Amino acid sequence: MKKVINFAKEFSPSIIALALPALALAQTGINPPPAGGGVQPVSVPQGTLTSLTGILQLLCNVFGWAFYFLIVLAVIFVIVAAFKYLTAAGDPEKVKSAGATLLYAAIAIGVALLAKAVPLVVGSFLGAGTVGSC
Repeated sequence: MKKVINFAKEFSPSIIALALPALALAQTGINPPPAGGGVQPVSVPQGTLTSLTGILQLLCNVFGWAFYFLIVLAVIFVIVAAFKYLTAAGDPEKVKSAGATLLYAAIAIGVALLAKAVPLVVGSFLGAGTVGSC
């Protein structure tokens, strides 16, 4: 467990640096000011969270972002594992560490696939049918 925590401490700044541009792209819904000047209020789409389909669509969007984040994380894990294998020079402890990193990559891919499946399963249990573009 200590290795996982140390690994997270070592690579969390890199992961945050990769995630910040994606978060900046999440800004939407800003309307330009009216021609006469003044401040125009930002309109909130009606019915977004007032129905079951709206809530499931929000859930779909959140898990969709989680899917892409975990796929990027898995690619980073595979690259780190490959670097560890290349620099192991026959040291069994380093080879074992690289194998563990590949296992983390496989777990990240598995969780990402679950993130894609959860909104569809919840939607089918609640009887909402298909949910948007999940």
